[in-house]
Amino acid sequence: MALQDSEAPPGQEPLLSVDGLRVTFGSGSNTVTAVDGVTFDVHPGETLGIVGESGSGKSVSVMSLLGLAAGNVVGGTATFEGKDLLSMSKREMRAVRGKSIAMVFQDAMTALNPVLTIGNQLTEALTIHAPMSASAARDRALELLRTVGVPNAEARLKQYPHEYSGGMRQRAMIAMAMANKPRLLIADEPTTALDVTIQAQVLDVLRRAKEETGAATILITHDLGVVAEMADRVVVMYSGQVVETGTVEQVFRRPSHPYTLGLLRSLPRLDGRTTRLLPIRGNPPSARAQPTGCRFHPRCDLAAGRSLCSEQTPDLLLSAEGTRARCHFLDEVPAFRAATTVGAPGSEVQP
Repeated sequence: MALQDSEAPPGQEPLLSVDGLRVTFGSGSNTVTAVDGVTFDVHPGETLGIVGESGSGKSVSVMSLLGLAAGNVVGGTATFEGKDLLSMSKREMRAVRGKSIAMVFQDAMTALNPVLTIGNQLTEALTIHAPMSASAARDRALELLRTVGVPNAEARLKQYPHEYSGGMRQRAMIAMAMANKPRLLIADEPTTALDVTIQAQVLDVLRRAKEETGAATILITHDLGVVAEMADRVVVMYSGQVVETGTVEQVFRRPSHPYTLGLLRSLPRLDGRTTRLLPIRGNPPSARAQPTGCRFHPRCDLAAGRSLCSEQTPDLLLSAEGTRARCHFLDEVPAFRAATTVGAPGSEVQP
């Protein structure tokens, strides 16, 4: 059973419960562990943000649940509406993907079929899961494009992906994801490579998609500003592990893991006051050469060379702030946090 966050809705069963997920790549002596014991819940109607640097395992964690990652799931469970996704046959999984769980991929240009019109791809997404006439499918496809804000939708149905702009392709991807009114919508870096104005529009479309379908949402991103704007709860990942989880309010105002604090400390303030940005020193470790003990300890100012950090892996423990954080010295974090001036997206970190 997955750890229950203190901020989870009382008495409400998770829609998706992931417990102890482990994913590896390669075999034998070349085996690399990309996801190591990841645990989280997603409740009906909520938006869960999964955030971390590139290579932290956030996308692999979620893609593995749907059989879309090239790695091998070697441990853990993933229960969706009472069924274990990881034990499903390929046929059972095909019935879930695109219907109960839908995906908005990072790069719409490669996710969409370049030789089929957008209309054909939308109608296929509809008819593969629910028998309907060609005219009914076309009408629904037209309605979907209008819902996500594609102008001149009737003409756009007949166009190919290369005839859409980047923002319009992402809108088409969202339309396809919401076609069958899924229970869970997964958006993997949906605003990557889009300019700021288009990013805001795409996020607005995601909100509309959630409102129309009533779906819970997993939002995978490296952008803390997007998490602050869109998510209810957040999972922070580092080097294949969850290092902190809690509500957005808890994590952004009083982070309890030095890595989360470092992410927030490296962002500019929004109140007009200028402070020196403090980047996290060093680089994330390679999956082939993970540090022993706490994986963040080589970059952690709180560790200060203490042997416990380099020798023992910390558990996810409940902090005084209500989050769960993977740190040996949770009791020292408040003083450590108070000694640092931080600007966070939409709120200032509190001492």
